[in-house]
Amino acid sequence: MPKLSRMIHHATGRLLLLVLIWTAQAASSNAQVVPAGDAPQPLAPHQSERSFRVPPAFRMELVAAEPLIAEPSGVCWDEYGRLYVSELHGYNLEGQYDIDELNRSGELDRVVRRIQANDRAKEAALAGTYGVVKRLFDDDGDGRMDRATVFADNLPPCYGLVAARGGIIVACAPDIVYLADHDGDGRAEIREVLFTGFKTGVLERGINAPQWGPDNWIYFGGGHGADSVTGPRLPEPVRLGSSDFRIRSDGSAIEPVAGRTHTFGHAFTPEGDRVVISTSTPGIQVIPLPWRYLARNADLAVPSLERNAAGYNRVFPVAPPHPWRTRRAEDPGFYKYYRDRYGASDSEAGGYFTSACSPIVYQDVAFPEEYRGDHFVCEPAQNLIHRAKIRWEGPELRLERAPGEERSEFLASTDQWFHPMNLAHGPDGALYITDFYREIIEDYSAIPRYLQQLYGLTNGMHHGRIWRLTHNDAPRTPAAEMASLSDPELAVHVSSPQQWRRETARRLLVERKAAGVASRLSRILADQASPSFAAINALHTLDGLGGLSADDVENALRHRLWAVRRHAMQVGDRHLSGKNGVGAFVEGWLTNSANLRGEARFLLQFALSLGESPHPQAIAQLARLAREHGDIRWMDIAIASSVGGRETQLLERLLPEPGNSGGLPELLVATVAARADRVEVQSLLALVERSSADPAHRQLFRRILSSAQTDDAAERIPLEPPQPLSESEVEQLEERLPEFLAALSGPADRSRGRELFREHCSACHVARGLGTPMGPPLDAEHQRAPETIVRDILFPHEAISAGHETVRLEMRRGVDAVGVLASESPTSVTLRLPGGAEMTFLRRRIARLHTHKVSLMPAQFGELLKPADVRDIIDFLRQTDP
Repeated sequence: MPKLSRMIHHATGRLLLLVLIWTAQAASSNAQVVPAGDAPQPLAPHQSERSFRVPPAFRMELVAAEPLIAEPSGVCWDEYGRLYVSELHGYNLEGQYDIDELNRSGELDRVVRRIQANDRAKEAALAGTYGVVKRLFDDDGDGRMDRATVFADNLPPCYGLVAARGGIIVACAPDIVYLADHDGDGRAEIREVLFTGFKTGVLERGINAPQWGPDNWIYFGGGHGADSVTGPRLPEPVRLGSSDFRIRSDGSAIEPVAGRTHTFGHAFTPEGDRVVISTSTPGIQVIPLPWRYLARNADLAVPSLERNAAGYNRVFPVAPPHPWRTRRAEDPGFYKYYRDRYGASDSEAGGYFTSACSPIVYQDVAFPEEYRGDHFVCEPAQNLIHRAKIRWEGPELRLERAPGEERSEFLASTDQWFHPMNLAHGPDGALYITDFYREIIEDYSAIPRYLQQLYGLTNGMHHGRIWRLTHNDAPRTPAAEMASLSDPELAVHVSSPQQWRRETARRLLVERKAAGVASRLSRILADQASPSFAAINALHTLDGLGGLSADDVENALRHRLWAVRRHAMQVGDRHLSGKNGVGAFVEGWLTNSANLRGEARFLLQFALSLGESPHPQAIAQLARLAREHGDIRWMDIAIASSVGGRETQLLERLLPEPGNSGGLPELLVATVAARADRVEVQSLLALVERSSADPAHRQLFRRILSSAQTDDAAERIPLEPPQPLSESEVEQLEERLPEFLAALSGPADRSRGRELFREHCSACHVARGLGTPMGPPLDAEHQRAPETIVRDILFPHEAISAGHETVRLEMRRGVDAVGVLASESPTSVTLRLPGGAEMTFLRRRIARLHTHKVSLMPAQFGELLKPADVRDIIDFLRQTDP
């Protein structure tokens, strides 16, 4: 069998020529930088297999390795049980090209800073940045793949895939693409762009990790976000902002969802709650208030939709850190630079989460019972997979280290090239691990350039592995092939304890429009002994088939398990506006006070669903919820989202008898004030005056209502959008740059520099205890070259730190608002302003949101400041004494 050659993207002639010229230049030069001699080397798959440390009776098995695959980013199985893998090519390639050019100088760049590759390197790297989808084959049935064929190539970089509609849907920003092989030749001749318009940027932060949710939608990590998404089946463009999102598999709908994964991947708990991720923590809870409910009350400003679920950030690898990490930590300049900016986790050589990604909540049977419902997350930079137990405190999800793993990890490897970056349930119940096997996995800009030069950035770019983690006592499972099963046979698997099988059964039944199995699914709901995963899956299968009856909803709402009842409300309340039997039953159930009891997340959903009911009794139910359960976290937001336009009606019931309603009355009053309807405000003021509320609350409500006005808050913000330098201004400033550099050698006045910093810089930066933290902190500037700081001051738009991009809100009335994005919700956008203050704007007052790759720092400092001024500011920044 001939070995697979690496797929080469069909680059344009211009880009291919760039790469050829680059290669020729590198070959013609005598590089004088000697590579480091302590770089870790790759292990053969059988050697790496012996490197894993797992709990007793667990075992790691190799599924696939190079040369069959390279740079894998995700896996999925279609209904035939065939394994597909997506590949992401081009990781850190621009950084490698940049240091290739630098190495020809023979000098090591030790300047303390963090910079991107130059434009020439970035343009050359485009030719090697692409995506591939392969299909893998196990010819001899031993569980290890023997062949790979290219299912689709010439794609943008692929960051995950999912089976749908007889094919595969791939996340490959700027697109989401549907691929299918209808002629049976093994290649996807069907290639349809379902959606396009997703932002690109840092390669590993694109849209990612598509997976089926419990509700017949496919969920994606939002990556860099999207201002305007279009698709051939969309009636109009859709703005997603920075949120995660979900799609219909046929491309007919796309919409934002609450929460945003900050790296790669997201997970569902067995009850349907979402968990997202960032580099420095094992999990972030998305609050249990879905987007569609929060979007109802346009005058309700909703705070952050996420909360950190873990109270720890330490990890315990068994492999030593890569030498570049150790050397960076031992370098005084870089150590302080990273500690001041990012904290201990990004300055120490290891021992902290720095690359957490791809969470999954295990929901299968291959692992012993005590592992089901556990939260697993990859930490690729430190060669391990972490496990946490999920504990609930009311509606708050808590992640805690598993017993016996307080100072160790569930899975860790001594192989420094092992980099797990995606987890998936397999058809056999095992956990499948995508291993981006290579020497270095780190955003190259976080590695000091001299260490990039010594170690390189792309060693291992032709490697990649997939592993299977299973248990010695795992039960035998049916064959993965499900395409040949009849509709009634698939209906049996809807209640399978195996995650992949029940999900695939639901998907196939809905895709087949198999209405004939409705009675079989209804029997699952009617059986009070049905486990929650079976009842929830049956409920959503019926909903996807359009066959949900009033009896089905009644059985689900009366189920003994609260999670089933919560899903029944989410499905059923969509029928409240109709005249069918489902809506009538749901409305009667919601307005029955006897049902107001149960788990906190169930009660939150009760409040949300009541907002869908026009029944007069709904307000009375919400008042009772507030009085009896208002101390449940997020209950005030849930209720306020449900009474848009009816706040005064609810306050008429709450002010005389607030009970346990806490801050809800204040939130309702603020919502009325935000709407700024004079008649409504006057009516509420009159209600406050005649109410029996205590004097302090009446005074508070008067003050909130007196501030109601129709003028936009943005009119009070003295900020104009940043204006970057024109080409001619850049050229003129470049000509003056030597004057500023020459001034550095003159005598500096540090006290004057402090006052200049206070006047020009302290509104956005902190240095020496002075200023506000809107932009990056500047306490480590003493370790940076003065020449570099000069350029940062004069050309602030050349390098924008991640998370500090300028956002401009184009207001429907008044002056545009400008700041740094702090958070988004369905109804509001919060900006962080110069001076450190945050201001929230209702979306209904915003015409458009623009993200600019420019700094809020004025671009005209070359005119405002003289060379001596810049010298004095730099001297103040670079002082090392207390």
